[in-house]
Amino acid sequence: MAAAHGQPAEGAGHALHHAGNALMKLGRPADAATVYKKATADPTYDKRGTVFANLGAALVAAGRPDEAIEAYGHALADPEYPTHYKALLGTAGALYSSGRFEEAAQMYRQAAWADGNPDPGKALNNLGLSFMAHGRPEDAVEAFKAALGIEGYAAKGKASANLGLAYAAMGFFEEAAREFETARDAYGHDLSGATLEAYEAAVAKARQERTGPIPGPFEDLERETVEGWVTGELAASTGPMPAVQSSGIVPDEGDEATQRFFAITEGEMRDADREARKAARAALRTPKAIALRVGLAVLGVAVVAGLLAGAFYLGFGYPTQEQTVTGLFDAYRTGGTYTSYWVAVPPTDIKQEMRALPAKFASFKIEGVDRAAAASTVLVVVSLDSGSTLSYKVHLAREGVGWKVVGVENRFASTPN
Repeated sequence: MAAAHGQPAEGAGHALHHAGNALMKLGRPADAATVYKKATADPTYDKRGTVFANLGAALVAAGRPDEAIEAYGHALADPEYPTHYKALLGTAGALYSSGRFEEAAQMYRQAAWADGNPDPGKALNNLGLSFMAHGRPEDAVEAFKAALGIEGYAAKGKASANLGLAYAAMGFFEEAAREFETARDAYGHDLSGATLEAYEAAVAKARQERTGPIPGPFEDLERETVEGWVTGELAASTGPMPAVQSSGIVPDEGDEATQRFFAITEGEMRDADREARKAARAALRTPKAIALRVGLAVLGVAVVAGLLAGAFYLGFGYPTQEQTVTGLFDAYRTGGTYTSYWVAVPPTDIKQEMRALPAKFASFKIEGVDRAAAASTVLVVVSLDSGSTLSYKVHLAREGVGWKVVGVENRFASTPN
């Protein structure tokens, strides 16, 4: 401060910048804000963006979040400011402090995917908290899941506990209890205070839900019918055979050929028929006829092979990508077995991959398919009970002539607020 005292603003930015940092460490954010503001008046200082970001942090700490939002805006507008993700996080925090949770969520989302952000898990966890504060626990679930999916995120225990709170807010108590236990047992997170109370309440509620009616054994279930028959077989005919009706034509007994027909024995008739068929086949075995038949057969095989190869190259198969993904989502949504829709040797834990999907959802719709010969992706939009929608990419690989799933990806960055 002595170095900058009595000096014009130009050239004093460096000293004032570091004076503000010292005041922040002394726990005097209001004084730091005053000094940072003076530092921003130096047009020659090459770190004005950083100073504006520090000014925003000081103003938030001093309880002036609305002014902080303006300061962070100046930092973001500085093209020389190298760490925009910090200003985005700061803006989000200031908006959260102001009770503007929806805007805070937008900023945390941008910060999570901003260039240079070394720890996007923190932004995603805070994004989930913003959704919770805004009364959107189903969106918070996806944010916390995304945070847990970030490799190297150090606070996964916190995010897992937050995910349990979001499930509890949605009434999914069994899922909530499972996440609280994961936070405690897998990540070593201490459940205490309101979080511990929420866990105990979720366990109790989950037990109550499990006391409802339990389905009977499989033997009691009715078999599916096919066109009225349990086995799909057609009924055997039991009625009399219809009588053969006479044509009313009487042969002319004076016709020699007709007389010979009526006089021939059954054995002679079979021999004559056999000789006639041999003659017909011999007529078809001339070199020209054989060449024509072989050529047509080869052409037919080539056409069919070409069509099959073209379909294979274009990504078609059976079952199709749509059939595989529809079966997977239907089985998951109804609590059925879904492992048969995955490749025989999956590269990852199937159960962990499927946890990318919401625990419960109302419906889903396939929005598009990106086909290729060996790998395809299917875009699926899931509709939650609240009316919110979430987007997913399902990755598939060719297995035989059809398609099997190899991964499920949450397209969180493109999900609407």
